[in-house]
Amino acid sequence: MRKTITNIDDYIKFCDVETLPVNYDDKMEVELFDNKVLLENDPWMWHLHLKVTDVCNANCNFCVEQNSPCKNHECDVDTYIKQVARMLNEMKEKDILYSVSVTGGEPLLYKGFERLCDLLYSHSISFLTLNTNASFLEQNLILVDGLFDAVDVSRHAIADTENNEVFGSQMISIDDLKRIKDKLKSTEMRIQCVMNKVNSVEKMLKFIDAFSFADDISFRKLMKLGDEYGISYKNDDSIYEKVLGYAYDHWDFWEQTIQDYYVYELWNTGKTYVTFSYSNMKMLREVEEKEPKEICREFIIHPNGVISGSWNPNEKVILRP
Repeated sequence: MRKTITNIDDYIKFCDVETLPVNYDDKMEVELFDNKVLLENDPWMWHLHLKVTDVCNANCNFCVEQNSPCKNHECDVDTYIKQVARMLNEMKEKDILYSVSVTGGEPLLYKGFERLCDLLYSHSISFLTLNTNASFLEQNLILVDGLFDAVDVSRHAIADTENNEVFGSQMISIDDLKRIKDKLKSTEMRIQCVMNKVNSVEKMLKFIDAFSFADDISFRKLMKLGDEYGISYKNDDSIYEKVLGYAYDHWDFWEQTIQDYYVYELWNTGKTYVTFSYSNMKMLREVEEKEPKEICREFIIHPNGVISGSWNPNEKVILRP
């Protein structure tokens, strides 16, 4: 454990990606499908996101997928699985296959999920995660447990009724999550909480206590979004600063990753691990409009089968189906 900043005011500022310069100095060049791309010279930053679907059984008012450009334009399972196989093989050949996440929408609603799992089993992936609201997790445990290193479960309030209100739908209960956690033998469960209802240090501490059965608890600051997302909500920076201040004063700092538009950090409370993260999608869009198209922070295979280096499927396209 190493804390490199000793002043709390400097620490809070250092976590604010809007004040940090976008740095292109430590990039490595890789050729993927005859396209030259520049990515971080750090294996931990080699992410491939498999955005298998935009379909979801929830309706969170802060979700960036509400107005997804791929909505209702998913390709057939054969085509999508083929694209995933091509990208995994290409990344393995170029020795950059490291971290893969399966996400959505709700990925467990994807009709090709079992076939996707079969494909993922056939590759040596250092870190494989599944992002889900867990509504359909228990009936898919035979596919998930042992394949994925971690299941990242979205949960945004302690009480089931309040959590259902946030999701705009009936979600599984906290008791259901505990039962599923007991059934997971080889895969970790990590709770992901967007700081909407959890809007104070006191509520954060109660949330941590309630979900202490999980392997990790993560809190995400509400993202700043550009006008193109068509989503508006109150973004109170002071809440995030207060919880970071509490962590700074009470817990052991473990590690921090800063990459252009997001900050991710891990703390050890003495009883569990807690992570904080913040993504500024508004900033990312503004940066992408001005930078060389070869710059890739991560790779995404979109529901329409497009492989790109941007969350916008029409930009930084590497391979179309």
